[in-house]
Amino acid sequence: MSFRYELLGNICFGNELEDILKLKGIKDIPSFLNPTLDNTESELLLDNIELARDVYVRHIVNNDEIDLLVDCDVDGYTSAANIYLYTKKINQKIKINCFIHEGKIHGLQDKIDIISSTNSKLVIVPDAGSGDLKECQALINSGKDVIILDHHSIKEGRNNPAIVVNNQLSPRVSDKAMTGVGITYKFTKLLDKHFKVDYADDYLDLVALGMIGDRADVLNLQTRYLINEGLKLMRNMTGKNKLIRTLVEAQMYAMNNKVTLNSVGFYICPLINSMIRLGTYEDKSILFEAMCNSDKSLERKVPGKGMVRMSIQEYTLRACQSTNRKQKKLTEESAAVLSESINLYGLDKLPILICNAEDKVDSNSTGLIANKLADQYQRPCLLMRRKGDICKGSGRGYDKCEILDFNQWCKETKLFNKVDGHPGAFGCQITFENTNKLFEILSTMKRIDEPTYHIYGIYEADVIHDQIIRNVAKHDDIWGNSVSEPIFLIKNVPCNIYYLNLLGSKQNKIEFEYHNIKFTKQTKGSSLSSDYKELIAIGENIEFDIIGRFSIDNKSGKMAQVLVEDWLYRKSNKVQGFGFG
Repeated sequence: MSFRYELLGNICFGNELEDILKLKGIKDIPSFLNPTLDNTESELLLDNIELARDVYVRHIVNNDEIDLLVDCDVDGYTSAANIYLYTKKINQKIKINCFIHEGKIHGLQDKIDIISSTNSKLVIVPDAGSGDLKECQALINSGKDVIILDHHSIKEGRNNPAIVVNNQLSPRVSDKAMTGVGITYKFTKLLDKHFKVDYADDYLDLVALGMIGDRADVLNLQTRYLINEGLKLMRNMTGKNKLIRTLVEAQMYAMNNKVTLNSVGFYICPLINSMIRLGTYEDKSILFEAMCNSDKSLERKVPGKGMVRMSIQEYTLRACQSTNRKQKKLTEESAAVLSESINLYGLDKLPILICNAEDKVDSNSTGLIANKLADQYQRPCLLMRRKGDICKGSGRGYDKCEILDFNQWCKETKLFNKVDGHPGAFGCQITFENTNKLFEILSTMKRIDEPTYHIYGIYEADVIHDQIIRNVAKHDDIWGNSVSEPIFLIKNVPCNIYYLNLLGSKQNKIEFEYHNIKFTKQTKGSSLSSDYKELIAIGENIEFDIIGRFSIDNKSGKMAQVLVEDWLYRKSNKVQGFGFG
């Protein structure tokens, strides 16, 4: 048992936040901490946005029927809900036909036939469609106008016959971090000026949710500002989206009673994602209707109460919780099945894990399963399926290794046909022939079995005190997406086994206290009982070296807390002072 670490720098007491942000390469710290409206860009910098406005307004004034495509992720649903709610606010009478994917398919491909046959005069495709040249041409040929509001970097989009509004394809736009819902927001801001209203900001909670769900780069000040404004609405319960309010209220305990970029990313987005991935078509339709502030009520069976009538938002919450539990179980089972193949063929002997998903795992959860395997085997993972000569799937990075941008690493091999997404989470495609070349590259690379932690400070146990923890932990609203939470190394922490506690109904938490600081190691479900038995077998006194994040335990007296990422331990002759618990 061991780990490696790289010290990025040391931080000074009382100046922790500024020092951490400097080490992250942030130069304009005041603007980063408090981005304002001045950090936003004009909507007019987006190519084609004025043309899109004029076409949209013409159809709204004429009361023309509109088709709206709902793309299959959190960004897609929030983007479509933003357009739907805004349009209904402008013209309540207008008919909007919403099209939801039955599977995990992006863009117009599976809906082109049905949309082509509707009576609509306008088709709006948010968060997708830039590369759907043939489909857009077919819609135009059927007599419809097509507006694309997208953020995906697809060069072919420049040749799309539709009206494409895309920050990646707009050279005057510096904010390439905005996701689909950011583009729809910009579009509605421009519409506000035309209609002389102020509606666009009512949907900033949707904007924040979608951009967090799509892991937007929050180093960009405009994107950070929009997310912050949306989080304020969630935090103060002043947002107008009834589904978001319902989800946040239900998850407040799990979120430690704090609405932050990270807590929304970890506890709200997964609920919606699980429904989009595993829900029935009916439930996904209900999800979107709930996100569009429907006043409908539905009946659902509640354990111990039978059939209960509830709001569509409460119904959606319960349905999402159910699919989220199902998805977690499915991910665990799939990872266990793939582990058998990994161990049988020695795939874990290479520095990057490459697995054939075959038909053993659910295709809608490939990314989650790849992420589980990356954590389990402590290395980046490519989980793909072979269809003919093409292997397609998901890549997931591992932030505790030397490959910090797995996406870029894959691109630099020049073996992949496609690598689209974020540094540590992306879709990929490669020919079967090139997988052999990929394995050849991996065979020449050095394998490092210990995780590598990039830490922001080293403290000795007799020096660390709870105020240092608090000074960092109070800024937990700063971290998320591309600005990861800092971790630290605390050395030589003594503990008597009588103060070491195994907790939780699943025995998945180990805790002890030292110098008014609680040290907590916890898993999401798997038991830590074997780890606990190993610890108490060492002897009466143990000494730890601990890698962890600084936190406040709001659930038990707001105690300073270190959330353990990893630890080393050994027998010690030091006796833990009784007065420190």
